[in-house]
Amino acid sequence: MPLYRRLLRSVLLPSFDRIRSRRYVEHTRFLEASQWWEPERLMAFQWAELRNLLRHAFDSVPYYRRKYRAAGASFSDIRTWDDFRRLPTLTREEIRQHRDQLCSTSYAGKLLPHATGGSSGVPARFYRTYESYDWRTAAKDRVYSWSGLHVGDQSVHLWGAPVGAVPRHQMWKTRLQEALERRRILNTFSQTEELWVRVHAEMCRYRPAAIVGYVSSLQQFAEFLGRTKRSIPRVKGVIAAAEPLFESVRRSIEESFQSPVYNTYGSREFMSLAGECEQRDGLHINSENVVVEAGSDIDEPANIIVTDLHNYGMPFIRYEIGDLGNLKDGRCACGRGLPRLRGIEGRVMDTLRTADGRVVPGVFFPHLLKEIPEVAQFRVEQQDRDRIVISAVMTRELSGPSRELLNREIGKVFGSEIKCDVEPVKEIPALASGKRRVTVGMAG
Repeated sequence: MPLYRRLLRSVLLPSFDRIRSRRYVEHTRFLEASQWWEPERLMAFQWAELRNLLRHAFDSVPYYRRKYRAAGASFSDIRTWDDFRRLPTLTREEIRQHRDQLCSTSYAGKLLPHATGGSSGVPARFYRTYESYDWRTAAKDRVYSWSGLHVGDQSVHLWGAPVGAVPRHQMWKTRLQEALERRRILNTFSQTEELWVRVHAEMCRYRPAAIVGYVSSLQQFAEFLGRTKRSIPRVKGVIAAAEPLFESVRRSIEESFQSPVYNTYGSREFMSLAGECEQRDGLHINSENVVVEAGSDIDEPANIIVTDLHNYGMPFIRYEIGDLGNLKDGRCACGRGLPRLRGIEGRVMDTLRTADGRVVPGVFFPHLLKEIPEVAQFRVEQQDRDRIVISAVMTRELSGPSRELLNREIGKVFGSEIKCDVEPVKEIPALASGKRRVTVGMAG
């Protein structure tokens, strides 16, 4: 193990945990061992954690007490997995309408606000706890380690930028964490030839162990490398996130980077849900932290339903995340006992283009619109290079500050000449496949 990684793991991170009364290192070490447990032992651990969560929800979460009582369910009724799966699901609309009632009365004043833009076009604002954050961060780092990227290794992230003004203390905290973990975050929300030249120079100078990025950003950079006959120092792995990874896209990225691509699956509600190991034969679910329900291996893809086992502040129990998928039968050749997803469907986001030819990944809009509280559901359509229409189901009229934030952030990415209209609608229809097209680019 490289010296800096050893120092970070054995001295710096444990010291930070002790100072802040946190448990990230403890959870990391647990997950490193538990991934090799037999499936039966993992399921027994998961069931014990689930029972504790359900007891807590029945005791201290007003909305669940009311909802489950109306469904005729009590905690004593839930003795088996089948009993659990009969509990009614939780939707984003319920979170929007009953967010405060979904918070545990035991965690008043201890909650961290967060939001998701929703790859399905339905934003949600919610709360989490420090304990759940430590669990999900440890799970994410385990998934990344399967590609060869370990905490403390140098990495480059083709990612986005924060929306709106960031408090100075938060900015410095983020910079310190990135420096300690040796991560370079490069904003790829507005993609130009000049950006890719800078990214290429940074890759050659920094020589990361791995690259992490939105699928569309990785694809555009791969096309740039091919178009300009450039190459980058070989990395251990390329980690693809946030968007569908089609096999043709995987192959093109691997050809340009000369490195394997690892698919991941996550959401802002839970962070990391699953990821590929070195076998790249399905995505291993972080089952010590989440329960994932989906279709069987031989069925049509079904709604994915997720339960977060450790967010006691605002429990997500049988939550409809808005994606479709199947569980994969059998044990992976890697030897891990973790269950697997065959793949993910349901996320459809076109890339958009600016008047001067820049490329904007579709994930920009969920990232932005999670900050607009009046928007309950949306679809973005680029009708021309200088015009974007956001069809939105509104909870109320767009406020002045929300309109200002929307215009400012879209202007940063698309340029000052862009015209953006918000058109209120009653509903956003799904595609014939059941998917929701969140961003629609121009034809041709």
